[in-house]
Amino acid sequence: MKTLEKKNKMASKLMVFTPVAQAALTTRANEATKAGVSGATDFFGLALAFINFAIMGVGLLGVIMFIYAGFQYLTASGDETKITKAKNTLLYAVVGVAVAVLGLVAVRTVDTYLVRGGA
Repeated sequence: MKTLEKKNKMASKLMVFTPVAQAALTTRANEATKAGVSGATDFFGLALAFINFAIMGVGLLGVIMFIYAGFQYLTASGDETKITKAKNTLLYAVVGVAVAVLGLVAVRTVDTYLVRGGA
């Protein structure tokens, strides 16, 4: 039950970023409209902007987790269980950043070759 409560608290904290994402999408669409770029105002352009924003958010969260893992490691005071927890946190942060980078590469590749249709 505590795990579910923690997940709900984390989800509610992450919902704070929803207006930021909406503002980023609206700003990008407005800038594209002013510049005369029609591709960024359609569904795929907005979806791409949202995906890019989400992937950057995951990368930022990964960096924050790096810092948190370092703090855990420094405050472990030689306790093996705390050191193991810190190492696992660092491992998961590395995996998260790697997935974010691969996701960013995949999204940019699809955008370049499939959506924009060129090299």
